[in-house]
Amino acid sequence: MGCASSKPIEVAVDVYRPPPSSFAVFDINAIQEPWLMADDAHEEHKEKPTHVPVAILDKLNKLESDGPRSWEEVSKALEDLKPKLTNPAPPPRNPAPTPPLQPPAQNSPTPAVEKPRKSPSFHTLAELEAKISPKPSEVTRTEFKKTERVKPDSKVVSVPPPESGGYKPLRENIFIVRDKLEREKEGKAPVKWDPLSDYPEKCPPGGSDSVVLYTTSLGGVRRTYEDSNRVRAILETHRVVFDERDVSLHGGFRSELRELLGEGVVVPRLFVKGRYVGGAEEVVGLNETGRLGRLMSWARVERREGVGKACEGCGGARFVPCLDCGGSCKVVVGDARERCPECNENGLVLCPICH
Repeated sequence: MGCASSKPIEVAVDVYRPPPSSFAVFDINAIQEPWLMADDAHEEHKEKPTHVPVAILDKLNKLESDGPRSWEEVSKALEDLKPKLTNPAPPPRNPAPTPPLQPPAQNSPTPAVEKPRKSPSFHTLAELEAKISPKPSEVTRTEFKKTERVKPDSKVVSVPPPESGGYKPLRENIFIVRDKLEREKEGKAPVKWDPLSDYPEKCPPGGSDSVVLYTTSLGGVRRTYEDSNRVRAILETHRVVFDERDVSLHGGFRSELRELLGEGVVVPRLFVKGRYVGGAEEVVGLNETGRLGRLMSWARVERREGVGKACEGCGGARFVPCLDCGGSCKVVVGDARERCPECNENGLVLCPICH
């Protein structure tokens, strides 16, 4: 209720409106009518190729156009539509033999048909091994041809080929045999290599067919004493029979060594059948390389078991006191004392058991 003079009051009522993001935004123009879509699908179906024959499609269309049919009619129509398979005739079991190919006549222009080649392949491991490994009868052996060498004013020397198979020693080498035959034709004796020819020829007295070693038993100079023992032990290891000459016990041995090698030479010194081999360093080096044993074998020096054993008479010194003067170097002749002629300057003589 109000008076006439009162003014109407308009009340603003807010109507709920959903936010724009809640609306499904779509384009109405993108919507196609269903009849248009059916026409498009029909056109696509027409354009698609099919593998069904045209006659079968016509019959199916006829059935569809006439209306519904019973199941018997449909099954009978389908039986008629099935393709009939024609079974090919089986090949004969015993085919007629193919006539062999005959070469064309001489006047015929048709070329002859080549026979099929045998395949080189293999099917089993045994066939592969038989194919790779040659047969015993097919094994070829290398044979040496005869070689000829022509010299001016000389006859041709031919060497027969050695028998094939196995290894042959070096002396049967064709070149060595050829040189040997040539030397025999020329009347020259075969030359043999001598390892002792590499060493100077210096022969001590009585040492042309033996091994002579100059040593010292005096321990005043330690180096020469140890070197002498080392070389002596090496020769005893090889069982070589040698003549040891101690320069400290006999002045004559010192004079012999001085005449052979000169002044200032220290012992030990080794001589093999008139050849000077060297001192302690040379002998030790030859022994370490194995050449010393081969050198002794080539020189054919005397070897004996038990070399190096001490003598029962001298104990290995090879000298004993003189029995005439007792080591004093003086003998009584009448009323005078004279020099003993049997012993050396030290009153020693060689052991009668060792020598």
